[in-house]
Amino acid sequence: MSALQLPRGVLAPVTTSFDAQGNIDEGAYIAQLEWMERQGVHGVVVGGSTGEGYTLSEDELARLVQLTTETLNGRLPVLASIIADSTRAAVDRARIVDRFSIQGIQVAPPHYIFRPSDDGIVSFYAAVAQVTKLPLVIYNVIPWTNVTPALAARIMEAVPQVQAVKQSDKDFGTYVDLVRQVGAERVFAAIDGGLMSCYDVGAIGSIAAIASAAPRACVALWNAVQEGDREQALLLHRQLLDIWMAVSAPNLPAQVKTAQSLQGVPVSFPRSPMMASNETQQTAIARALSPFL
Repeated sequence: MSALQLPRGVLAPVTTSFDAQGNIDEGAYIAQLEWMERQGVHGVVVGGSTGEGYTLSEDELARLVQLTTETLNGRLPVLASIIADSTRAAVDRARIVDRFSIQGIQVAPPHYIFRPSDDGIVSFYAAVAQVTKLPLVIYNVIPWTNVTPALAARIMEAVPQVQAVKQSDKDFGTYVDLVRQVGAERVFAAIDGGLMSCYDVGAIGSIAAIASAAPRACVALWNAVQEGDREQALLLHRQLLDIWMAVSAPNLPAQVKTAQSLQGVPVSFPRSPMMASNETQQTAIARALSPFL
């Protein structure tokens, strides 16, 4: 296993700040990072699904990682995310982000419509591991390329550099099975509406969109569970569930950006063709966030 170890706790998958023309707004992005730090998150992830990483060029991903590491300057751990359609593309991106002072790489399996075989997915992660010494996290988020608990265990055995799974499959039974097969210390929770339950059965932490929409509350929930404060954990769980129900939509990144702007983060836009939150969505998000505004 890699000598480097992944961070624990609430790692916020930051949004990518775009202006109205779809260009990266570096000033707004830096302001978001500084806000995340003030909210108390334990780390950030750059270029994931919430960050619209599937829309980013290699140069844009590199620039975001550079801005993140320079802004946080070692005060928070940083993970980069790779969302690519081929082994070649994923390896190229791994080489790029490996140049920066980050603590790990989150890697989604290829997500084109035809699912690779299990052997192909294992070889995919092995190829990425060959070009970096950083710890790798399986980003289990692609429905038609689902990494089952058994396959995750196989990948980790074949590629010890793969140290954890970010489990975005919303089936809690599958989450429990994954914990049973690979160990709780190797699972990041991403069942946004059920983080408390995930923490209860064990997790190294979470990498969930809800943490970008309501970071302070998510950190408070993590702390309450670690400290055994059930009353506080249940209260926070209910409040976060309300927020999740308000932001959860096909335009999720735009919804998270709306939640952030309501809390003082500079306004930014989703990248086309995704649409910004409509008026009904904005009202629902503001109502759900009201305990924290």
